[in-house]
Amino acid sequence: MISVITILSFVLVGVFYHYSTETLSQEAEDKIESMAAQANLRVSALLSKVEKIPENLGWMIVEYVKEPDSLFGITRRIVKDNPEIFGCAIAFEPYYFPEKGQYFAPYSFMVGDSVKTIQVGSENYNYFEKGWYKGAREHRYWSKPYRDAGDPDVITTSYAVPVHGEKNELIGILSVDLTNRWLRDLVDSIKPYKGSYTVVIDKQGRYILRREGEVMIGQNMFETAKEARDTNVTILVNEMAAGKSGSIIVDDGGVLSYVYYTPVVETDWYMAVICPYDQVFGKLSKFNMYLLVGFVLLLLFVYFICFVAVRRITKPLTIFAASARDVAQGNFNTPLPRIRSKDELGELYESFLFMQQQLTEYVDQLRRTTTANEKIESELRIAHDIQLGMVPKEFVPTFGAECIDIHAVLHPARQVGGDLYDYLMLNEDEFGFAIGDVSGKGVPASLFMATTISQMRSLALRDTSLNYIMNLMNQSLIRTENTSMFITFFAGVLNLNTNRLRFCNAGHPYPLLIAPDGTVSFFKTADNLPLGVTSDYEYEEQECYFAPGSQLLFYTDGVSEAQNEQSKFYKIDRLFNLVVSHSQLAPRQMVDKVVGDVKRFVGKAEQSDDLTVMSFRLNPRGKKKIEGLL
Repeated sequence: MISVITILSFVLVGVFYHYSTETLSQEAEDKIESMAAQANLRVSALLSKVEKIPENLGWMIVEYVKEPDSLFGITRRIVKDNPEIFGCAIAFEPYYFPEKGQYFAPYSFMVGDSVKTIQVGSENYNYFEKGWYKGAREHRYWSKPYRDAGDPDVITTSYAVPVHGEKNELIGILSVDLTNRWLRDLVDSIKPYKGSYTVVIDKQGRYILRREGEVMIGQNMFETAKEARDTNVTILVNEMAAGKSGSIIVDDGGVLSYVYYTPVVETDWYMAVICPYDQVFGKLSKFNMYLLVGFVLLLLFVYFICFVAVRRITKPLTIFAASARDVAQGNFNTPLPRIRSKDELGELYESFLFMQQQLTEYVDQLRRTTTANEKIESELRIAHDIQLGMVPKEFVPTFGAECIDIHAVLHPARQVGGDLYDYLMLNEDEFGFAIGDVSGKGVPASLFMATTISQMRSLALRDTSLNYIMNLMNQSLIRTENTSMFITFFAGVLNLNTNRLRFCNAGHPYPLLIAPDGTVSFFKTADNLPLGVTSDYEYEEQECYFAPGSQLLFYTDGVSEAQNEQSKFYKIDRLFNLVVSHSQLAPRQMVDKVVGDVKRFVGKAEQSDDLTVMSFRLNPRGKKKIEGLL
C-alpha cells in the first residue's frame, strides 16, 4: 500500500512539476521574446530613419553644389536637426571643385552639446580608400564600426549613399554616422533581466554592438565562436548568419546564459539578447526546490500516518506469529489467542483454528501413509533383490563346458520387472539357456516372471525336450487365469558333443547371429505365439548345427523400444549396426557395449521398459569335424 502511495505521489508531483516548469519556462521565454521584439522594432525604426536622411536630403546637395562652402551648412543642419545622428559628411570625387583641390569633404559632428564643422579630406585622411566611401559608390552601404575621424574616442557606424549630378554622374558620397553609444542606450533601455545585454552584428558577422567595455573594432563573431569552448556558440552564430530566429543556451565566458536571436527588421543586421540563466529561470529553480521540500515533507507525513495505521492493525497479528512459529515447529496443539471481534482478525482466528485442526489430522494420516509406504518400499527392495537373485550372475563352467562363454544383464524399469533370463548345464552334455519378456511392468510382471523361471527349471531338469517344456509351461500359465498377461520366450539347448542347437521361439524378437567369420545376421526362427495366450497352441522345437566360434545376442524390447527425451525409439537397425561394428567383441564386452549405447541414446529420459541383454558364444574345443548347418 505504501509503495502504491509513493508511486502515485511521484507520478502526481512529476506531472505537476512538468506542467509548472513548462509554464514558467514559457513565461520567461515570452518575456524575453517580447522585449527583444520591442528592441528590434526600435532599432529597425532608428535605422530606417537614418537611412531616409541622406535619401531625402540628397536633392539639396545637387541644388547647392555650385557653392561648395554652403555644403558645410547642410551637414551642420543634418546633425543639429537629428539627435540620433553623431556626424554627417559629404565627400566629393577628386578635384570635383578645382579650387578646393583633390580632397573636399565637409563634415559636421557633435562635440558635447554643440556641432563642430570641419573639412576632413587630406593626405592624412584619404577618404577615397575608406570602406564607407568605396562601398557606397554603387549602392547604399552600412560600414563596419570604426573610430570617428573627428573624435577618435567615439566608435561609429556609417550609412552612406551615392550622390549623382544632373547628368546622373557620381559626384560624391553622402554619409551619416550613428554612434554605437546612442544605439546601446536605445537597446539597453529594454532589459528583460538584470545582467542581460544585446549583441548586434552585420551580415558579415562584424560586431555593431557588443558588451559595454569590450573592444570590438575589427572583431568578428565567427572568430569569437572558434575561440569558444561551448559548441553551442558556433550553432548560435550559424543560425544568426542564416537569418533565423530562435533560442539556445550557451556558456558565455563561464556564465550559463539563455540567448534569444532574431534578424533586425528591414536591415542586414542581426541581434541577440543574452540573459544569465539564473536570472531567467531563477524563480523556476526556487520553485522546484520548494516543491521538492514540500513533496518530501508530505511523503514523510503520509509514511508516518501509514506506519501508525498499519502498526495498530498488525499488532494483534504478532500474537498469531508466535503461535504460527509453534505450529511450524510441529506443535499443532499450541493454544491460540482468543479474538472475539467479528472483523477480519476474527475470521483469521477461525481460519487459523480450522487450519490447526486440519494439520493435526493431516500429519497423523501422513505419518500412517509414510509408514505404509516405507514398508512397501522395503518389501519392493527385498523383492528386487530376490528377483535378481533368481537369475544367474555368472556362468561357472563344469569340466567339459569350458567352451561356453555367456553373459547377461537385467535392468528393471521399476524396482521389480517382468524380464527374465537363465542358463545352466542341464546334464553333462547339454547346456540350456532362455530369455523372456512378460507383458507389463512392476509387481504383477515380476510375479509372472518368477513363476515362469521356477516352472522352466523344474521342467528342464526332468526332460530337456523343448516341445515338452514349452507346452507344459504354456498350459501352466493359462491355468493361472490371468488372461491379461503373457510372455515372449526363447529357449535353447546346445549339445556340446555334437554342436546341435535345439531351440523354440515363442514370439520373442529374433536374436542376432555373429558367424565365426564376423558376419552378422538375424537368427530367423519359426513364428510362434507368446506363452500364456491360448491353451490350444502346440509348440515345436527347431534344430540346427551351431558352428564353434558362433555367437548369439538376445535382447528384449526394452532395447529396441527405448525412448530418448524427444520420444524417439532406439530401433533394431541401430542395434544391428552396433553389433556389426563390434562383432569381434566377447559376450561380456558385447553386452556392456549394447547397454552403454542404449543409455547414451536415452540420455536423461526415464527408462520406459525393462531391459535385458544376453550374449552367448561357443568357443572351439580342439580339433573335430565341422558339419554344415542342417
